[in-house]
Amino acid sequence: MKAAVWHGYKDIRIEDVKEPVPQPGYVKIKVNWAGICGTDRHEYEGPNFIPVERPHRLTGRTAPLTLGHEFSGVITQLGEGVEGWSVGDRVTANGSLSCGSCEACRSGRFNVCSRLGFLGVSTDGAFAEYVTVEASRLFRIPDGVSQRDAVLSEPLACGLHATRLLGDIRGKDVVILGPGIIGLSAFWGAKTAGAGRILVSGIGDYRRELIEQNGGAYVDASVESLEQRVSEWTDGNLADVVYECIGSERTLDQAIRISKPGGRIMVMGVFGKKPSVDLNTLQEAERILFTSQAHVNEIADALELIRSGTVPADALITREVTLDTLVQDGFEHLIEHGPEHIKVLIHISD
Repeated sequence: MKAAVWHGYKDIRIEDVKEPVPQPGYVKIKVNWAGICGTDRHEYEGPNFIPVERPHRLTGRTAPLTLGHEFSGVITQLGEGVEGWSVGDRVTANGSLSCGSCEACRSGRFNVCSRLGFLGVSTDGAFAEYVTVEASRLFRIPDGVSQRDAVLSEPLACGLHATRLLGDIRGKDVVILGPGIIGLSAFWGAKTAGAGRILVSGIGDYRRELIEQNGGAYVDASVESLEQRVSEWTDGNLADVVYECIGSERTLDQAIRISKPGGRIMVMGVFGKKPSVDLNTLQEAERILFTSQAHVNEIADALELIRSGTVPADALITREVTLDTLVQDGFEHLIEHGPEHIKVLIHISD
């Protein structure tokens, strides 16, 4: 079968590899669509999380590995012992891998497993014609949701999970730093949780229309002071909740400074280098810092948001490429035109 195999920095090759065989408890899926995640782009450009010299702590795998953890497809084969699923079922999946035996896994928080791994980073993923996935990680795609749109459920689940960690935010003033797919997942997470007002900050006007059409406010931080806008927007009270969805020291510092005393700050961004955190500013006003890692079972709710039309899938999918053109039309295009795009999809099969 054809697959996009990561060999190293800016070295992804479209190769013919052996089709996977489902182990007991796993299913084999024919991949129809897949999405390029920020993690995939990090693997292409660096820094890299794919193990090169030391085998992954859970899977024992090292590079080369097939990328991809956001996908949709159809089950073509059941591994031994799989129940509740049939060949032909339309599915997507949680791409996390866990040991099942540590304290976190036993408590249902497998997203923070002590040996956590992911499809496409710790073992072969879904940028391929076929992928095998543990049956317990599957989600059925409901009628009314296309295979194409279902790919969005994975990143949207991240915002739903992060929002649930924050607790009750009904009626609260929310600021989101970063209007990429993770920031937008936070936007719909906050909206569906009953947030009062939502202000999204970005660079340029790429997302203004989308945010305003869906009931939010937008600030272009390249031409307007975010701190001043938040102060005016809240009559000097500052934000009840701030989501940091970029992963930079500068925006983390901003998130702290624009949150009110007792405010909640959710860090969703992935940091390329270790940031410095102003703990004094956090402590002096008893601001609370939260972090979030992927999701657990929120994909089901994300699929329902897509099915109901609450999330406008067409507006979030900004480019489609093929597996053969993935490197040039996908990764290289994103490097040059990244701010223009929300989610780039790979059409692998019908």
